[in-house]
Amino acid sequence: MDNTTRIPISEKGISAEMFDAYLGDFVTTKLTSKEVKQVGKVNGIEYKLMIRLTRWTGRTTPAQIVVLSRLFWANYPKMYERFGAAGESPTEITLDIENKGYGIAWNMGKLVHLHDGWLERCKEDYDCITHELAHAIQNGWDGETLEYDSFIERFADACRFLYAFNNGEFNDKDWQMQVLDREPTREDSVRFLVWFDYFYSTADNDLLLNYFKVCRGEKYPKAQWKEAWAEIFKGSALEGRDVDDIYAEYAASEFAGLSTKAVDGISPLLAKYDVRRNTK
Repeated sequence: MDNTTRIPISEKGISAEMFDAYLGDFVTTKLTSKEVKQVGKVNGIEYKLMIRLTRWTGRTTPAQIVVLSRLFWANYPKMYERFGAAGESPTEITLDIENKGYGIAWNMGKLVHLHDGWLERCKEDYDCITHELAHAIQNGWDGETLEYDSFIERFADACRFLYAFNNGEFNDKDWQMQVLDREPTREDSVRFLVWFDYFYSTADNDLLLNYFKVCRGEKYPKAQWKEAWAEIFKGSALEGRDVDDIYAEYAASEFAGLSTKAVDGISPLLAKYDVRRNTK
């Protein structure tokens, strides 16, 4: 048996009070010998977060684990309220911090894995978990019914940018939403999703939610995605236009080239466009 399973986590510098100091009364935190269990209600919906530490070796510090908990409660309910009903997304998430596997982080259903060494090496890359939580919200998109199977990762990265913890406090210093030259096609582009959402979504017609519903719905084979885009843009100022023409409008815009790297606290893109206005 791994020694990490024998030592109570309370003896490794973790206490319920560490979380309570940040999360307040709406989340209840309990410790077992192997995990942190949290339950809370946000806007009437109950969520559960289990931080499993069976194979945790301490490389992710207790303070970093507290930040990951704060990130979940700040970000996941917002994403769920927007997309959860369409995705039949889980309200119970397990974050497994373990010193095994080769990836930085990955998702499988309601399980999110974070390699124990990642935040030791990249101390502020907390929003890699925002990306994985977005995969939990997707709840199993089928790449065979997407125009490009890369849309699975593009959506998760769009959520990483839009829902970045604490308005990008950590994310925007290092992680970049690539400019047009680095992601030159619709197949590659995270920023295209953010662009049409920012400029063309309205309170009554959420285009990114429409995109989510079409991707999740498995209605259109790859060859029929012109029709899929028509459904996504229906009722908006983009209705009736060919998606290639819409993408060309995006590619010609200033928005396509402005950096998202924070300088003196804010990036050039966010200094000009309040892209996170609906996710703060």
